[in-house]
Amino acid sequence: MKCFVILFLMLFSVFLNRLSGQDLLGLPLVYNYSKSIYQGGSRTWDIKQDSHGIMYFGNSEGLLTFDGRYWKTFSLPNHTNIRSIWIDADDRIYVGGQGDFGYFERSSQSRLTYTSLKDLVPAKYRNFADIWNTVGVGQSVFFRGNDVIFELKGQKIQVHPAAMEWYFMGKSGEVLYAQDRKNGLLEFRDNKWTPYVTDLPFKDVKIAAMLPFDSDRILLSTLNNENYVLQDRELTRLNKQDSDGAYTPSLARIDESTFAVGNAKEGCHIRNMAGNTIQHIGVREGLQNKNVTTLFVDRQKNIWIGTDNVISVISYGSAIRYLRPNMENDVTGYSSLIFNNTLYLSSSNGVYYAGIKSGLTDQSRSPTVFSLLRGSDAGEAWRLEQLNGHVLLGHNKGLFLIDGLAVKPLTGVLGTWKLLPLNMVYPIEESLVGTYQGLELLHFHNGVFSSKGLLNGPSDSFRFLEQDENGTIWASHPYRGIYRITLSPDKKAYQAELYTQKNGLPADYQNYVFRIKNQVVFATEKGLYNYDYNSKRFVPSKQFAAFKDLTIRYLKDDQDGNIWFCTKKTVGLGQFDPKKGTYQLVNFPEIEGMNTSGFEHIYSFDRNNIYVGAEKGALHINYDKYLKHSLKPVAMLSQIVATGKEDSLIFAGFFSNASKLKQATTKDSILQLPAVFNSFRFSFSSPSYGIYQHLEFSYKLLGYDENWSSWTQQSEKSYTNLQDGRYTFLVKVRNNLNQESSVAEYSFVVLPPWYKTLWAKIGYFLLAILGVLGLIRLRKIEQNKQLLKHEKQLAQLRYIHQLEIEKNEKEIVKLNNEKLANEVMTKTKELASTSMQLLENSGALIKVRDELAKLDTGDDEDSNLKRINNLLKDIEKNSANWNQFASHFDELNDGFLNKLKEKHPGLSRNDLKVCAYLKLHFTSKQIAQLQNITVRGVEIHRYRLRKKLQVETELSLNDYLNTI
Repeated sequence: MKCFVILFLMLFSVFLNRLSGQDLLGLPLVYNYSKSIYQGGSRTWDIKQDSHGIMYFGNSEGLLTFDGRYWKTFSLPNHTNIRSIWIDADDRIYVGGQGDFGYFERSSQSRLTYTSLKDLVPAKYRNFADIWNTVGVGQSVFFRGNDVIFELKGQKIQVHPAAMEWYFMGKSGEVLYAQDRKNGLLEFRDNKWTPYVTDLPFKDVKIAAMLPFDSDRILLSTLNNENYVLQDRELTRLNKQDSDGAYTPSLARIDESTFAVGNAKEGCHIRNMAGNTIQHIGVREGLQNKNVTTLFVDRQKNIWIGTDNVISVISYGSAIRYLRPNMENDVTGYSSLIFNNTLYLSSSNGVYYAGIKSGLTDQSRSPTVFSLLRGSDAGEAWRLEQLNGHVLLGHNKGLFLIDGLAVKPLTGVLGTWKLLPLNMVYPIEESLVGTYQGLELLHFHNGVFSSKGLLNGPSDSFRFLEQDENGTIWASHPYRGIYRITLSPDKKAYQAELYTQKNGLPADYQNYVFRIKNQVVFATEKGLYNYDYNSKRFVPSKQFAAFKDLTIRYLKDDQDGNIWFCTKKTVGLGQFDPKKGTYQLVNFPEIEGMNTSGFEHIYSFDRNNIYVGAEKGALHINYDKYLKHSLKPVAMLSQIVATGKEDSLIFAGFFSNASKLKQATTKDSILQLPAVFNSFRFSFSSPSYGIYQHLEFSYKLLGYDENWSSWTQQSEKSYTNLQDGRYTFLVKVRNNLNQESSVAEYSFVVLPPWYKTLWAKIGYFLLAILGVLGLIRLRKIEQNKQLLKHEKQLAQLRYIHQLEIEKNEKEIVKLNNEKLANEVMTKTKELASTSMQLLENSGALIKVRDELAKLDTGDDEDSNLKRINNLLKDIEKNSANWNQFASHFDELNDGFLNKLKEKHPGLSRNDLKVCAYLKLHFTSKQIAQLQNITVRGVEIHRYRLRKKLQVETELSLNDYLNTI
């Protein structure tokens, strides 16, 4: 009965699949680039990829390029549409536009420059409209318009007019084909068009695309959504049942068994080589617009789709796919389980199931659809568990048994989280049930489950339950801590001891308990911990040291010993190395933020089928394919801008050929920049698209940085104020499997400023020499000046010395003269004094003579009185010497007495004597002695002299006499 039910479910699923038009279980992830992102026109007409992996888009505003990080736009001279693209082996991009065609080529600075070929066209044919197809065959490139096909060979254009109208042009292998409205399908051989299939079953319908099917067959697609196989000049219709006449302008091969068709009504169809649609990707599946104008499959098996205002990339070749059970109203996936070739998915609105085709390695490629398990909805279906050969469901309304298409309740209405078997002996008779409000005991006997009801104990929500090898039951609460639960012997009650930070946990919150590698571990915000029964504390796990400092929210080990884990927004894997016994951590950045947050769950069926609960159902990871198909990334420089007074683009990110991934580093080819450009901004990328675009970069500037930078998702780096010199910028990229690319590099030279150039240095050298010579010259001049100055100083010193000698001699003469004058003055004073005394004595003797004359009474000559009188006469003769004294005194004193007499003629001889005494600086006492008078008499005489001489009172008499 059970097998019949399962078979019915699978048949029913296939039937629903046929009705819905969706066959494959898993959907590829879709990434959309809106017009605001790629900064182009609303329509994209053609898509191609060059040898480096750069994508090119023929857009209504010109040529768009995308290298995985940066979009760039290049316009035609007439700013019209680019309808078609062809890229040759040297990465020259030939384009066909509206009223023009030509090619874009890399310039010396790796920019794209456009060269128009319209001038090579004969004047008669230059008035053409759109070039819808551009194809290269051999040494020629062909451009198809409606009325004419232009063939470029070398630098010449050959014209191939249409018999009526050219509908299509394409190639298979190295053979060129074209569809003519009148003559059908033509083949170009020996420089001419020859009929290949004249009687086409679609005479008035244009061919959209052609692809080599195998060695001798060609796949054709028409614009009305019909597919044909061309073999031996015969056309065989493929998908009659799927043809709806919809406008289908594009076709691209995915692999040997599938191809993609672009449809204007339904988006993208994936078809097998029988022409049957095996998957439809439209708006519900992730496209933002379903009006497809072109599609292209790149080397990573990504499907690029051009629609209105959007360019989308479908990661069809990826090992990761979405499982969306409800396309109309997405539900959050909580857990997955495969049982009897049926995939069950519990969600925020019940359980969905889908039959899995047996024998498939990748279950996501199973041709089936999801169906809702009736009775499981109207609430959250938390967890699916397999126990004793049955599927149990922890639900918001209790614990249920899934039996075929029926859902049977096993417990009451209390919400249920998890089951914990109390032993590992099959069949497991007793299990604990973690509920919203405590623990419940589930019993199994004779193939029947029965609930023993809630156990007596603390009421709490037990979502995480595990039992260790010692039989200890552990439960965790994310906001309280860790519970150690002890069951009573009769298993009717339990006790719960709460462990927190004081027991060794890094915090009281964000703690979870899981069982991996047959042991219980505790996930915390600081990694994984074990409970040490000896110290009765939680300690960091040595076995799982690789998870140190990670905030783990979920753990699950697989059959290979690997550990799947979830952090806040990341899904990762600890890949086990059995030789070293260690783990290498691998993250899946492609699905970051897509998994169910707070209710994480990972179900590992095998290496090819890992199911992760997601916000939109579930994610399927084919890990084996993920490893095998992982490509070594390629680092690429996207743009280099030098900054001075103005920004200057020095590298635009385009390489000249497939072999030249590194820039030339020869001396002649290295770009040399003026010193004003000393700041640079480097932009880098990797041509990885869709799900492969999540990469990390590391960079280094030789000549500036000592070490490589830390790995980062940032794809730009700026350097400022670089000194002159040679620099080489290095960049590498790695994926999440730690596969590193080769290093991409770009070398350049910042020239020194003019004052540091060679000519400037030569000038400095010459100036230095001139300066030295000038200094020597100046030194000599200075020495000569110093010598002259020294000689002058010596002459001055000699002169001064001579003057000093002369001065000294004069001083000596003067001193001698002064001495002699003083001696003369002294002698003069002595002489004058003696002379004055003699004069005075003569006066006194005259008076004595006069008195003796009075006594003379006789005439006796011999008498004594007479002799005395005669003697006194002789003495009187001596008084005549006054005149002689006055004459000598005037000679010694510059005619003093004569001048005094002339000025004051009324002076008596006695007055002149006193004046002579004063001139000789005699004191009043000395004068009194010389004149035999009293001092008082001298003073009176002086007073009289002042009157006679009319000397003012404030002037001394001596000073006045010195003025004469």
